[in-house]
Amino acid sequence: MHLLDVISAADEALLRAAHGSPAWATPLFVAVTVVGGGWGMFGLVPFLVREETRATTARLIAALVATSALVSTVKALVGRARPCDVLAACEPVFISSPGGHSFPSGHAAGSFAFAAFVASAWPRFAVPAFVFAALVAWSRCFLGVHYPSDILAGALVGTSIGLLVARYGPRFELKGSSRSGTRSPASSRPAPGGTASQD
Repeated sequence: MHLLDVISAADEALLRAAHGSPAWATPLFVAVTVVGGGWGMFGLVPFLVREETRATTARLIAALVATSALVSTVKALVGRARPCDVLAACEPVFISSPGGHSFPSGHAAGSFAFAAFVASAWPRFAVPAFVFAALVAWSRCFLGVHYPSDILAGALVGTSIGLLVARYGPRFELKGSSRSGTRSPASSRPAPGGTASQD
């Protein structure tokens, strides 16, 4: 038996164990999968409005957009079918099949990109952010629309992008500010009050 066959068998076994179990958790996983599917981004609007949090929130949104773009590209390249579309014993729970490709999970990638960014920018919120991301990711197996390997790959992709943007995004902003500040010599000349003029 080849290694890929062993991995595939373990993947399906984990999926069957998670699929719809426990049944009482269905409302929870449906709710978190809806929020993790993008609707939760509306919660960022107040932070975009506030000047104190606008720049950081914009970087977070950039991380989520970059994650979505990469996931869409990988999905198109890999072309893996969703388990609910190919496994007779894996009917989608409560929801209908989203269609499209399965690997990696966009829900897992987006939620872990969010959690990783939040953990880096606001460490005190790291634990609840990652707990929520894990619930969103596992909901996809519970509902039967992703394999465990899909959510694992998505979590790795999202975490990597979230951390990279959180840690290195401000450096690019500072460099851009420096370039724009030296673009015109007139902008650095003192204003009549003794301070530098600003556009």
